[in-house]
Amino acid sequence: MLEKETPREITTGELEPVLSKLVEKRKKEQKFRSLKDLRLKAVLKEVEEDTAFANALLVMTGCFFLLITFPLYPLWLIPFILLLVGFVAYYHAPLGTIIGTFVAFPAVAYQSPLFAWFFTLVISVTLITSFTYWHVISLLFITVFAPFNSLMGFFVPPLIAFSSLYLGSKRGAIVTLITVLMILILSVSWGLSSGSMANSAFVVYSPGKLSDLYEQRVQEFNALSKRTTMPNITQLGIEIVSAFENLYKWDSIQYVGTSINTILAVLIVLSLGDSALVQISFWMAAAFLTGSLSGLLDSRHKGSIAAASSLLIPIGYWLSCAISEQPFNPFVFPSVLLGIAVIFFLEYNGIDISREVAVTKMDKMGKFRKFGLQDLSLAPGVESLDDIGDYEETKKELVEAVMWPLTKKELSTAYGLKPPKGILLFGPPGTGKTMMMRALSRQMKIGFYYVKCSDLLSEWYGESERNVSELFRIARTSAPCVLFFDEIDSIGRSREKYSSDDVAPRLLALFLSEMDGFKSTKNVIIVGATNIPQELDRALLRPGRFDKIIYMPLPDKEGREGIFRIHTRNFPLSDDVDFSKLAEKTERYSGADIQNICMEAARKVAKIASERNEVIPVSMEHFKSVLETVKPSVSIAALEDFEKFKLDFERRSSPVKGKERVKRTKWEDVVGLDDVRQLLIEAIELPLLHEDLLSEYKVTPIKGILLFGPPGCGKTMIVKAASNELNVAFIHISGADLMKTGYSGAVNVIKESFNRARERAPAIIFIDEIDALAPSRDYYSSPDNERIVAQLLDEMDGVSELKQVMLVTATNKPDHIDPALLRPGRFDKILLVPPPLFESRKALFHLNLEGIPLDKDLNFDFLAAKTEGFTGADIASICQESKMELVRSNLKGKKATLSMDIMEKILSKRRPSVTVQHLQTYIKFMEEYGERK
Repeated sequence: MLEKETPREITTGELEPVLSKLVEKRKKEQKFRSLKDLRLKAVLKEVEEDTAFANALLVMTGCFFLLITFPLYPLWLIPFILLLVGFVAYYHAPLGTIIGTFVAFPAVAYQSPLFAWFFTLVISVTLITSFTYWHVISLLFITVFAPFNSLMGFFVPPLIAFSSLYLGSKRGAIVTLITVLMILILSVSWGLSSGSMANSAFVVYSPGKLSDLYEQRVQEFNALSKRTTMPNITQLGIEIVSAFENLYKWDSIQYVGTSINTILAVLIVLSLGDSALVQISFWMAAAFLTGSLSGLLDSRHKGSIAAASSLLIPIGYWLSCAISEQPFNPFVFPSVLLGIAVIFFLEYNGIDISREVAVTKMDKMGKFRKFGLQDLSLAPGVESLDDIGDYEETKKELVEAVMWPLTKKELSTAYGLKPPKGILLFGPPGTGKTMMMRALSRQMKIGFYYVKCSDLLSEWYGESERNVSELFRIARTSAPCVLFFDEIDSIGRSREKYSSDDVAPRLLALFLSEMDGFKSTKNVIIVGATNIPQELDRALLRPGRFDKIIYMPLPDKEGREGIFRIHTRNFPLSDDVDFSKLAEKTERYSGADIQNICMEAARKVAKIASERNEVIPVSMEHFKSVLETVKPSVSIAALEDFEKFKLDFERRSSPVKGKERVKRTKWEDVVGLDDVRQLLIEAIELPLLHEDLLSEYKVTPIKGILLFGPPGCGKTMIVKAASNELNVAFIHISGADLMKTGYSGAVNVIKESFNRARERAPAIIFIDEIDALAPSRDYYSSPDNERIVAQLLDEMDGVSELKQVMLVTATNKPDHIDPALLRPGRFDKILLVPPPLFESRKALFHLNLEGIPLDKDLNFDFLAAKTEGFTGADIASICQESKMELVRSNLKGKKATLSMDIMEKILSKRRPSVTVQHLQTYIKFMEEYGERK
C-alpha cells in the first residue's frame, strides 16, 4: 500500500504569495459578476434612456393625485383610467396630460361646483401650454394635490428638489411659488371651517388670523369646500350629469366673483399678517439654489450636493411655525434628507437628472428654431476634453485660446485676452473634430449650435443670404456661443469653381462679411470642420477670419493606446488585453475606427455572455478576431494631402511637438558614408542654422546639392537622416506627385513646394530621381517637359533669395540630367555616394543582424569579403532573408541560431547590384563635371 502523504506546512515566507493569489481571485470574482447582479443597474439605465416611459409615468402620477383628491370614480376604475392616460402619454405626452385633466373635471365638479369654475382656468392653461409645458403641469398636479391625501405631503420637499434639477432653477422656482401658494389657498378653503391645516406638507398658516375673514365670507368658504361623501357606483352616471347641472345653477355661479375677492383677501392676510412670505421666500430660495448650483458644479454628484440647499425648507418651516403659532413637525428633516439620498442613489448608478445647463441652452436654442439647429452639447457623448484620447496639445491650445478668455475674467482683463473669431479643424474623417468642440462647449457650459449648411440654402433668390444674416444676428443675441459649420467646404469652396450666377459665391461673400463684422466682445466663435481643406476659398483662410487652423491627424501609437483605454473603461476586460500591442496593430486607424473595433469586440462577447447567463471578460483574442475584418478608413494618399495643407496653412500658438517615430532615420543608421555625412552637415547646417557666421565671413551659402551613385547606396536615407538630426522641415517631391495633375499641374506642384519651403524654413527640398524630372534633351524632349525644367531652373535661381532653404537632389543616372542644371551656381556640390567598402559592409551586417541569435562561427570579415559590389540595400535584403530562415526553423519546432551555412546558402543565390560598367559611367561623369566637395 502507498503511504499517505503528509501535507507540507506552509512557511511564513510562502504564506503571503498564497494569500495574494486568494485576494486576486476574490477580486476577479467580484469584478465579473453574474448578469443577475447587473439587472438593477440596467433597469435604472433603461428607465433613464426611455424618456417616453418616464413621461407617461409623470402624467399618470399627476392624474392619479387629481382623481384621489377629488373622489368620484370607484377605486377599481381608477387604475384603468390611469392606464388609458399613460398609454396615450407614452406616445404623446401633451395629449395624455389634456386627457387626464378632462377626465378629472367631472370629479372636481362633483366635489365643488364653484371650484370647478376655477378649474376651467386650469383646463384652459393646459390646452394652451401643454404642448410645451405638459411636464410642468403634471408636476404641479402632484406637488399641489399630494399634500391633501393622507401623509403624501411628506414627499413634497423631495419633489421640489427634483423639479428644480430637472426643470432648471427658474422653472423650478416658479413651480415652487405656485405650489406653496396653492397649498395655502386650498388649505384655507378646505380646512378653515374645521380649524385644521388640511395639508400634510410642511406649509402652515394661523386659522386665528383668518377668523374675522371667515365670519364675513362664510358662504364663499362653504361653497369652495368639498363634499365628504362618494357616490354609489350604481349612481355614478347620474351623479356626473347632476354635477354638470349644478355647475350652471345660480347657487354656484353667484359666488364666482365674490370667491375671487375672498381668495385675494386670504392672500393679503397670509402675506402681511402671517408667515406666507417667509415660507415662499425660503422654499423658492431652496428651489432656485438647487437648480443653479447643479449647473455650476462639475462633480459627479452635483445634483445631491446642490439638493442640500433644500435644508433651507426646515429653517423656513421653523420660522413659519413660530410666526403662525403652529407646532413644529420634525419629519421635515427626514423628508428633505430622503430627497438628497434618492438623488445621490441615482447619480451613484450613473443617472444624472441635473438639467440646469441643458435647460438654459434649450431656451437659447429656441431662438434658432427657424433653422432647425441642434445644440450638440446636449447630445449624449463626451462630457469633457478628458474623455477624448490623444490630441493633448490641441486640447491644451483650445482651452487656452477659447476657454480662458471666456471663463477666466481676471486673465482676460489683465492681458486683454480674446477668443479667436474662428477656428478651422481639418483632418481625416473620424479623428474627433466634432467631438473635440462638443466636449469643449460642454465643459464651458455654452451653446454649441450645429449648422446644417443645406438648411441655409433656398430656391428663392435672396432667401439664402437672408438666412445667413439672420443666423449671425441671432448668434450675437445668444452669446457666448459656438456656431459649428461641419463640412464647411459645402459653402466655403473656392469661388473659382462656380459660375457667376451661382448662389454659393454670393453666400460665401456674405459669410465672410459677417465674420468680419463680429466684434470680439460678442464672444461668438465660428468653428469650421472639413475633410477636404484644399477645396476651401483662400479668402476664408486668412487671419482675422479663421485665426486658428488646426490639423487633427490620425492618432499615433500612444494616442491609439489611450483611445482604446477610454472606449473600454466600462468593459469587463481579461488580464491578457495588451493595449500597447493593440495600438501597434492599428497603424493608420482613426479614433472612430478604434471605437468601432471596441464595440464589435463587445458585441462578440455579449452574444456568448447571453448564452451562458454570466459576464464574460473581453479578451485579446476577441480584439484580434475583429481586427481581421475591420480595416483603416483613411488612405495613404489622403494623408499626404493633409500633410501638404498643414505645411501651407496650419496656424496655432505653438507647434505640436512631434513624437519620435519608431523607425525615424538617424545618423547611426547610415553606415559607411562618413565623408558624405560631414559634407552634408557643413553644406546644410551652416547655411540653415548658422547664417550669421556665413555673413560675418562673407561666405555664399550653397544653393543645391546633387547626390549620385548606384541605387540602394543610401542617398535618400542620408538626406532623411540629415533632416531629422538637424531638425529641419523635409519636403519631398516625387514624380508621382508631379504627374497626378499632368504636366501643367506639375509646374504648380514645383512652385508650391518651393513656396512651402519658404514658409517652413529652415527646410530641405528633396527631389529624388531628378533625371526623370529634368532629363537631358539628348534622351527626351517635349514642350511640356521643357516647361517643367524651366520652372525648376527658375526656382533654383531664386533660391539665393530664399533664406534657410536647401535643395538636395539624387539620381543614379547623372549623365541623363539636363546639363543646364549642372552648371555651378545651381548645384554647388556634386557628391558621389559609392557602394560600401569592406569595413562599411562589415558594419552593415552587424547593424542588420543586431539582436539576432548568432552562431560562434559566424565570420563577419568573410561576409564582407564575399559581398564586394553589393549595396547597402543588397546587404539588408540578405540579412532579412537570413532572419526568415530562422523563423521557418522555429515554426518547425527547432530553436535555431544564425550560422555561416545559412549565410553562405543565401549568398550563393545573390549577385552584386553594382558592376564595373556602372562605376565607369560615374567615373566618366566625374571627369566631365568633377566631384564638387
